[in-house]
Amino acid sequence: MASITINTNLASLTAQRNLSAATSGMNTAMERLSTGFRINSGADDAAGSAVSTLMEAQISGYDVAESNATMGLSLLDTAEGVLDIVGDYLQRIRDLTEQAANGTYGTSSMQAIRTEVQQRMLEINRLCEVIDFNGIQLLDGTSSAYTSGSGVNLQVSNNSGRPNIINLDSSLFASAKCTALFITSEAGRTADDWYLRGQGEPDTGACDINYETPALYARITGTAVTLTNGTTYDYGSLGYTAIVDNTYDPNNDGSALTGLCSNITAICDAVYTDDSTAREFLQFIDEAIENVSDRRTLIGAYMNRVESAVDAIGVQKENIVSANSSIKDADVAEESSNYIKYQILQQSTATLLSTANQTPSIALNLI
Repeated sequence: MASITINTNLASLTAQRNLSAATSGMNTAMERLSTGFRINSGADDAAGSAVSTLMEAQISGYDVAESNATMGLSLLDTAEGVLDIVGDYLQRIRDLTEQAANGTYGTSSMQAIRTEVQQRMLEINRLCEVIDFNGIQLLDGTSSAYTSGSGVNLQVSNNSGRPNIINLDSSLFASAKCTALFITSEAGRTADDWYLRGQGEPDTGACDINYETPALYARITGTAVTLTNGTTYDYGSLGYTAIVDNTYDPNNDGSALTGLCSNITAICDAVYTDDSTAREFLQFIDEAIENVSDRRTLIGAYMNRVESAVDAIGVQKENIVSANSSIKDADVAEESSNYIKYQILQQSTATLLSTANQTPSIALNLI
């Protein structure tokens, strides 16, 4: 049987407890609506909070990976742009050299051709020396990416390990300067090893069709070259001297061409002297154009790969964001309903609490 008491008002205590619960529920709904998150602290959902924190770290990592890949694309695009110019210059040099090989040009015309070729070669060298990307020399062969053979690694995923990087091959960063593309000899070669185009292989049969012609070598170095068939090339009277040895390894794999570095002045003086030496030089230009073309092709392949990686990063990031949203984000419709429900409960409980607080006053009627 319920009693009428003054010191203990159970109805009021019950109303207070329910008012506190309604207020807490309303505050929670209000917090979720104002932040947009279902989980605002570990108390809301301890396990969900831990999972969401890890997912947010992954999302942030994917943002960085996407930025890394985009920078890689910019690097490749920068290198390709300069190689486009180099390719155009080499094509112009080839056109001029083919003109010089015609034999119908006099001394003044040959000198005019030589001057333009020399200036275009110098400009190729200048472009390759100045072009860089964020401190990485791209086309002069001096960057650690080339000299170390490691290339450039693009971090395109969140984790460590080889599968999470795209390695841009070191050959992309080899020198594209004329002084590297035009190698006029190979160390240790003898007269027996020269391949004279149009006259068959020398007696030893040890050479490759890619080896250089002896006449141009003799002109540039001022050193007489005598083949086993008796043919002698000697232009010592022209006053040319040997040029410093240089090594050019375009693939950076140890298959280097080691020989006389093609000093631009010496090359132009030697080549644009008569039509025969100009004709010989066409093969060098063709090899240089092929080198640049191959490198542009490789850059294009890498660009396609990196772009695919960017697309993959976007898909992975989207999936993680979706999963994190289902765990952490608040359902606005549900929280709105909860807010209204707890608001009504708070108001009604407050009214009832006021009534319950007046209940002990009934005892006065009994005194």
